[in-house]
Amino acid sequence: MGDPYNPDYEYIAYIDESGETGLQNVLGVDDHGSSEWFVLSLVVVPKSEEQNIQSWIGEMIAATRSRQLRDIHFSKLSPSHKGAIVDLLATKPVMAFAICSNKKNMRRYRNPKAEAAMQVKDWYYCWLTRVALERATHFVCRRAIQKFNEPKYMKVVFSERGGLRVGQIGAYYHWISQQSSNDNLYLPWGDLEWDTIHRLLLSKDFHKNLAGLKLADIVAAAFFGACDNKQSGPCDPQFAERLMPIMGRYHNRSDGRYSGYGVKLLPSFGAAKLSTDQAAIFRHYGYPLQLWQVGKEWIVHERKKSERADQ
Repeated sequence: MGDPYNPDYEYIAYIDESGETGLQNVLGVDDHGSSEWFVLSLVVVPKSEEQNIQSWIGEMIAATRSRQLRDIHFSKLSPSHKGAIVDLLATKPVMAFAICSNKKNMRRYRNPKAEAAMQVKDWYYCWLTRVALERATHFVCRRAIQKFNEPKYMKVVFSERGGLRVGQIGAYYHWISQQSSNDNLYLPWGDLEWDTIHRLLLSKDFHKNLAGLKLADIVAAAFFGACDNKQSGPCDPQFAERLMPIMGRYHNRSDGRYSGYGVKLLPSFGAAKLSTDQAAIFRHYGYPLQLWQVGKEWIVHERKKSERADQ
């Protein structure tokens, strides 16, 4: 893995969100409150493609054929512009993950353990980044073992948001990693692949400054628009559906399952109590069937396969 004080990386994960994290009052339960949905997206880009992302944004803007459009804020675009942009993004060498949290069952919920561990009240956001990274690190670790015969680090860039402190997020991940190493995870059904994460590779930036964060914005806003019918108008799943070629599939196979992996609904399909229009996007991605993340036995399997191939 090289110099631990200056770690190199082979992949980059860009994280952005759509909706609000507030849990005190929630639309869908209360007449007034924060959004019913919070969607967190993560887009993985190989390091070898990092220098191309800005040109991809230029291609997307050109594809809209708009003389006025200078930047991409997906939720503010017309349907025709959205369509041109998602169709182009769906052709790029990236892998995307969308964590879609319906907050009705989270109303006024607190997690004192996480708050104490992070020394921050926005544990909910941090927890959803964990859910996203469980899937993204699984994908990256598997891809790296196949390509390099060993895990490789993934740089993680968060979109700047009020009060976001990367050091506190790093402390939260360290807390989880200690639980993992002691085989004592508080939430035992999923874990990160810790060989791909390094605290020195966590950072944040503004959406306007970093082209990669615009990719994550597209995914987050597309899925928010697909499942929200209170703040963004009627549910419109077409743009999230058109991102299907780049949404994470289990084992990255064409027959791999999206539901629960590339597209994760929280809580479960039944517990979320979705309306028919809200449920449409999740049915498109394979729900109500859902894949729970497996353990680490596949890493041993992949390494043995690599060793056999080298003999």
